[in-house]
Amino acid sequence: MSEQTRQYQAMAKTASWTMVSRVLGLFRDQLTAAVFGASVIGSAFIFAFQIPNLFRRLLGEGALTAAIVPALAEKSVKDGKPAAFGFLNFVLRRVLPWMLGLTMIGIGSALLWALIWPADASVAILTAICMPYMPLICVAALFTSAVNLSGRFGLAEIASAVLNLCMIVGLGVFGDAFATTDMGKAVWLCAGALVGGAFQLLIPLWGLRQEGWHQRLVNTDEAAWKALSLAFLPAALGAGVQQVNVLISRGIAYKVSDAGLMYYYIANRIVELPIGLFSASIAVVIFPALATAYASRDVPALARNYGRGMRLVLAINVGAAFGLAVLAVPIVQLLFQYGRFNAGNCLATSHLLVLFAIAMPFYAMISIVTRALNVAGQTKTTLIAALHALAVNAVGSAVAVWLGYGVEGLAVANSVSTVWQYFVLRHYLKKHAPEFLTESLLKPAFQVFIGSALMAVIAYQGYFFLHNAFTGHLNDKINLILSMGIAGLAGMVFYALFLDKLGYPERDLLRGYANKVLRFIGVQLKA
Repeated sequence: MSEQTRQYQAMAKTASWTMVSRVLGLFRDQLTAAVFGASVIGSAFIFAFQIPNLFRRLLGEGALTAAIVPALAEKSVKDGKPAAFGFLNFVLRRVLPWMLGLTMIGIGSALLWALIWPADASVAILTAICMPYMPLICVAALFTSAVNLSGRFGLAEIASAVLNLCMIVGLGVFGDAFATTDMGKAVWLCAGALVGGAFQLLIPLWGLRQEGWHQRLVNTDEAAWKALSLAFLPAALGAGVQQVNVLISRGIAYKVSDAGLMYYYIANRIVELPIGLFSASIAVVIFPALATAYASRDVPALARNYGRGMRLVLAINVGAAFGLAVLAVPIVQLLFQYGRFNAGNCLATSHLLVLFAIAMPFYAMISIVTRALNVAGQTKTTLIAALHALAVNAVGSAVAVWLGYGVEGLAVANSVSTVWQYFVLRHYLKKHAPEFLTESLLKPAFQVFIGSALMAVIAYQGYFFLHNAFTGHLNDKINLILSMGIAGLAGMVFYALFLDKLGYPERDLLRGYANKVLRFIGVQLKA
């Protein structure tokens, strides 16, 4: 089996489980919006859950993962898998006490916050309850990195699906049965997150044991630990700055209005659906391939895998961005107009969705460029790029609030900072590791942009024609589903055929997926 085929199968497996996780995550967000509406408690939970997630992305999925994957790849290539697992155990013993200490500090700080500022007691108490989620998910991220490097993909996505299911049960079952206030329901939602966090740790741990991992003391490689420590600090600072960037935007949105953070969060979550479903799957599979190629000094493989990842990300995210932008209003209405989340809330959210969609392709490309820089040992440059983004976002957000543009202005500032961050990262990759960039992306990007624009026209015109035709004959929700489904499918089929006819480099992947569907009617495309 070729490298490309193995990667496509791993991406498909990861994307399939990611789809399950994202569907459950979408239902979780729908349930949260329906139960809390655009209320203070709903926004308080979103902000509270962001705090442990900040540390998760800083320590687990951010700096530690960025530093340890190249180190594990290097040890696996030179000394074999047992040595790599032994080094993982050593790293865990070093970092776990710090994670537990940070958790206790976080809980204490949140409770002190509640005492000093009683007006913010709800968000502070929810933050304290959510903090134990941080060490669980950080260790889980390290286990996932190791198991992915072994070629076993999809376990993290299964674990995320279980997390969402636990949160749904916590709010929809226990919260509904045992809580009479919004705050009580929010506490049950936090409890569901903690149970889900435990499963997120146990599932990749099971996969790691299947690969031969055992919890035992081994002689560590001090040189490897020193290299990891040196790579960790700038990566930690870079990831920290990036998460502070997110926290600034959401914190200001929380203060702009009671409903502001809820609108901001929902629009962001919709944009994250295609990013998480496809782009994250691509990055998860490409990262170990890049790390292994770099450890083996295989320059052609570096360029080949980087180019493949970027072309796939472009094809998916540019098309998705155009689609989300032109159908923003009906998408939000279909997904979130339930319970206390009304039509006015949906309209306000759709404005933010359009603004976030503009930056979506750049956000997805950042994940590939950042991993390439991490593999090349250029973690300092990711810190510099994150500082650039923080400065642009902070200044833009301040100007937006000063001019009275509200959460829409915050979304613009966030999108501009994302675009700027990508170009800064791309500049440093070209400067420090040009071997990644030997395959030109100009022609594929042009093909994708033209095809996406045409697809958007077809989807937009088709939706409004069908929606007007069905109005008065069908239920509103059924009308939305059929109108968007038919028009969106027509646009996507055109887009796929357009890229296929132009000879897009990854059309073999597209044809492979199409053949899985077409085989049911006895038709097959040429591979």
